[in-house]
Amino acid sequence: MPSITDYLTPEAMKKLEQLAVRSRYVSEGSMSGGHKSPLKGQSVEFADRREYVKGDNLRSLDWKVFGRTERYYIRQFEEETSLRVHVVLDGSGSMAYGSQGRMTKYEYASRIAVALGYIVSKQQDSLGLTIYDNEVRDMVPARSGTRHLRLVIDRLAAHKPKAVTNTGKALHALAGMLSKRGLVVLLSDCFDDPDAIFNALAHFRKKMHDVILLQILDPVELELSINSVAEFIDLETGEKLELDPVSARHAYKQELQKAIDQCREKCAVLNVDYRLVSTADTYEDFVHQYLLERRRMSL
Repeated sequence: MPSITDYLTPEAMKKLEQLAVRSRYVSEGSMSGGHKSPLKGQSVEFADRREYVKGDNLRSLDWKVFGRTERYYIRQFEEETSLRVHVVLDGSGSMAYGSQGRMTKYEYASRIAVALGYIVSKQQDSLGLTIYDNEVRDMVPARSGTRHLRLVIDRLAAHKPKAVTNTGKALHALAGMLSKRGLVVLLSDCFDDPDAIFNALAHFRKKMHDVILLQILDPVELELSINSVAEFIDLETGEKLELDPVSARHAYKQELQKAIDQCREKCAVLNVDYRLVSTADTYEDFVHQYLLERRRMSL
């Protein structure tokens, strides 16, 4: 059976324990926690006032406002709630690619998922997992605790990426299943119809989820760093193409950059937090640097 140490070293876990996963917006959890909730109730942080109606708790009357206006108002507070973090992992065939000496994109994405899950577990929030290709293949509902994290690791280890991708279909289905708003983290190479991807992300945003898109690519995919004629095989369709990478490299990198720029721009329009991630970087360092950056941006 896989364990967390198959994904994270003790040194990485110690480093990750200093971090926190936070939503930029209000969330709806099932436990008391440290995240803003859209619900109103008795809590620490004052949020708003409303006029008194018969039956309200008199302890919540704002006597200072009454002294100024001689009208009765009730003080409202923002409840704090636990955060639901839904990790959504592309498990299609293209994610099985890894250049020589490197882990595959799926293996790399799985380690980011476990790193985030470890932090979420430590802060006593809830973690959910969805693995998809052309449909939702596996779904673990959001729960908290180290035992639940072990279940997530088991499911990640059991999946073998192989099928074709239909991100739009799978994510629209998932968006319909997530009834409570939270943080959705999508890990994918985004090798799919871009309009379908962003229509699905818009579905999550319409339901008021905070969304992160991490586009995972191998350095060979980023640079086409192969220096001899080679046969390229589509891992999802089996289609083959013989190509001289040296002569194609410039045009390839231009088209790839155009696609990345469009992805970044569409995410900005949707207020989705986008990052391009290379498997050449260590996943612990990426998670550490990204969460520190995200914290600075929210201050």
